[in-house]
Parts: sequence; structure tokens; C-alpha cells
Amino acid sequence: MSAALEIHTETSPQVRNSDAPMISMIERIAMDPNIPLDRLEKMLDMKERMEDRAREDEERQAKKAYFAAMSKCQSELPVVIKNRGNDHTKSRYADLAAIEEQAMPTIHKHGFAVSFQPDGYNGNGELRILWEISHAEGHARNGVGEIPVDGAGAQGKVNKTGTQAFGSTATYGRRYLLCMLFNISTGDDLDGNKPSARNQERINSEQLANIRRLIEETDTDIEQFCKRGKVEALPDILAADYENAVYLLEEKKKRMGQ
Repeated sequence: MSAALEIHTETSPQVRNSDAPMISMIERIAMDPNIPLDRLEKMLDMKERMEDRAREDEERQAKKAYFAAMSKCQSELPVVIKNRGNDHTKSRYADLAAIEEQAMPTIHKHGFAVSFQPDGYNGNGELRILWEISHAEGHARNGVGEIPVDGAGAQGKVNKTGTQAFGSTATYGRRYLLCMLFNISTGDDLDGNKPSARNQERINSEQLANIRRLIEETDTDIEQFCKRGKVEALPDILAADYENAVYLLEEKKKRMGQ
């Protein structure tokens, strides 16, 4: 299962105008009926430029605070312990509840709020999920993730009702996006010894696209491929396993061409 992701940024600050005294003076002078019209226009233009500059300064500070807080937040996020098993792939994973329980306190601590909202389906039948990360200092990033609907099992047989497929896809989408946007890693509980975040790093979007291309070219069953790799879904493949996964698919492609 894969997801397309679009990202946007915005800042909605309350402008704290450091030039307020100057602007107040301009406003008082502008009220004087004896001021020539051309001079009044120049003063109003100056006031507008000063307000724009103050707003731009505020936005820069809010954006700077956002990324500084994100850096600290990611450095403190724990490796979320896997708490669920997948009967089909014979693998373990961390469900949404575990991720929220173990990661959200750190996320909130650094001033972030996260929201997700379903937004219908795209032309490919994928569920669109709008997401937004806002920070206490005013800056926000938002975008949309497009998640393939989880409505069928092995061999493409439908195994869920429409409502169940929507719920499953929405839950997976929130879990997938939350981990990706905050770079959250998951791992097994090794008697209290946290696995290295580096060792738990997953494949990036380019590597995922390459694997999906090879899977399509070799007509490989995704569920069986994930089962062999002991992962729940393609995005969960570890970066350390990427070369081996590509090697297996390319070997299969060679055999098909013989």
C-alpha cells in the first residue's frame, strides 16, 4: 500500500507591530484636513509598507520557531513499540493507538497540534486525507495524502464492506501520515532496550516508487511480497532491506524475460 502526499505551508500570525508608535503618528497626521492629498497618499503608502514588513517579520519568526521545535521534537520522539500482529504477513506493527499514546505527548510538548480530515476519493479511487500540523507560534504546514482503499485481501478478493474499507483505510492513512510527517520509527520491545532509530529507518518515497514499479512489471502479489519481507505494507520496508528487495524483484524480472 502506498500514499501520495502533497505539502503546503502557511503562517497565520497576529502581527505584533514593533513600529506601532510610528504608524500611530502617521494615522494622526493623516487625519489633519490641512495635509495635501499627495502627501497623505505617501504617508498611507508608508504605513502600509511598515505593516507589511512587520507581518513578514512575524511570519519569519513563526516559521523559524516551527522548524526549531520540529527538530527538537524528532530528536526526543521514542521508537514506538509494535503491539499488534498481522495474520496475513506474519509480522508485527504499531497500531494508531500505540503511536498516539507513545508519540503524541512529545509532539504536544513541543507545541504541535495535528489534525486529519477525509476529503472524498480521487480519480483512482484512493481516499484523500487532508492533514495539518500547526505550531503554537503560528506557523502551519498542510497537505493531502491519497491512500489506496483497503477493501480486498489476497488475489484481490473483496473482504470488507464499504464502511469497513473506509474505516480501515482512514485509520491506516492517519497512522502512515503521522509516522511519515514526524519521522516516527517503530520497533520491537527488546526487554526495554530501544532499537536504533537508524536501523528502523524505512524506505523513502523514491525507493518505494521503484519497488512498486518492479512489482507491477513482475506481476508480483503485494501481500505475498510483504509477507516474505515480514512487513505489513510496502512503506514499512526498512531502508536496510531495500537492496535485497530490489534484487529479488529484478531477479524475477530476468527469469520472466528468459
